[in-house]
Amino acid sequence: MIYRPNPEHRRNVRGVIYPLTAAIHRVFGNRAQDGGYPIGAFYPINVGTDTWQHLGGIWYRPHNEEAVLTRTMNDYVAEQFAVSIFTGASVVLPSGTIVHWERIPEDESRQLPPPL
Repeated sequence: MIYRPNPEHRRNVRGVIYPLTAAIHRVFGNRAQDGGYPIGAFYPINVGTDTWQHLGGIWYRPHNEEAVLTRTMNDYVAEQFAVSIFTGASVVLPSGTIVHWERIPEDESRQLPPPL
């Protein structure tokens, strides 16, 4: 099973979205043919079009990959998120906020590539 942060946490840009994007990259990488990341399975609505180009389905490519890969964030949180993608374990952010996770629906989960 694969997990994503609960909807109320997915609105937290610096605290959740940045480390979640880094965790997705660490776990799944990106597609060689187009540089796509499977982020649509992790945040199924409101993916920022100023940062991401939709490639179809769960796949998005950053307009500027270097900017996405060099975002300032807490690396420890990104590592914890990478683990939680597989376990669904809650993560405590440095702010004290506890990020709870939900199971990704099977139809979305089936679209994910195998982990690296």
